[in-house]
Amino acid sequence: MSWLTNFVGPTLKRWISPRVIREHQWVTCPQCGATSFYRDLDANWRVCPHCDHHLTLTAARRFELLLDAESWARIEIPGAATDPLKFRDAKRYGERLKDAAATVGEAESVVVAHGKLDGAGVVVAAFEVQFLGGTFGAAAGEALVAAAELAALQDAPLVLVTGSQGTRVQDGAFALVQTPRVGLALRKLAERSLPVIGVLADPAFDPVSDMLMQQADIVLAEPGARLGPPAADPFGETDTPAFLAPRAGVIDARAALAAGRVDRIVDRRDMKAELAATLGVLRSPVPSGLVLPYSPKPMIIVADTTPDA
Repeated sequence: MSWLTNFVGPTLKRWISPRVIREHQWVTCPQCGATSFYRDLDANWRVCPHCDHHLTLTAARRFELLLDAESWARIEIPGAATDPLKFRDAKRYGERLKDAAATVGEAESVVVAHGKLDGAGVVVAAFEVQFLGGTFGAAAGEALVAAAELAALQDAPLVLVTGSQGTRVQDGAFALVQTPRVGLALRKLAERSLPVIGVLADPAFDPVSDMLMQQADIVLAEPGARLGPPAADPFGETDTPAFLAPRAGVIDARAALAAGRVDRIVDRRDMKAELAATLGVLRSPVPSGLVLPYSPKPMIIVADTTPDA
């Protein structure tokens, strides 16, 4: 009796009971409105299978996308002041940081890893857009500087993948000084002839996008990535996330390409192959065609034997 009660009964109940479908298992594309199962969407690198719209991708998945399997590792980011200005709006800034870390699973809006990309060493710094909208603050600046220093130490190229709403207002002037600091770090890589490639993923708002377009050797963009001014209220308590809300003055990747601000638009699923080919050319430039050796023929001087008239 106990075997029937403890085993057979619960097993039959599980089989007969209807399966509960959770709401978060289905993702609605903000571009076409189609619904996709989250596992199918993740398997397609969060590119909508109906319209090819590129949804936001976490930093951890960026590393899986760009770096060879079992070849990469994260680095520890130098610590920065968590709340230097004791800022408070709707809630304390320190509480926002704790909530974001608990929800996203990252300590800051920039994550850095080093590993192999198609067999060659590379350092990748990726923005985590879900961490306070990927805003650019003091800790994010420290992370980018650390990434540049690691690239210089390993004599490796640096790939920067954006996904930022702009400057983090809670850090005040501490955030504003990060742009020139990162710019100087990237300039040191240029002095050592180490390539820097920027990948603009939606959203790519100022000042991060401007810094990359000015400092990077090559600027790639995902289809539909938006460039422009930062969000006016990146932490607004609304139903629509600030980085998805439409704003004036924002252009997409296609317009940026036409204006010469972007070198190439690349599908996310082809990004690794594109980076591998680009870095191969930058690190080991080769002629585009077959070069034949030139060996001039010896000059033969023929004496003039014509008799004088």
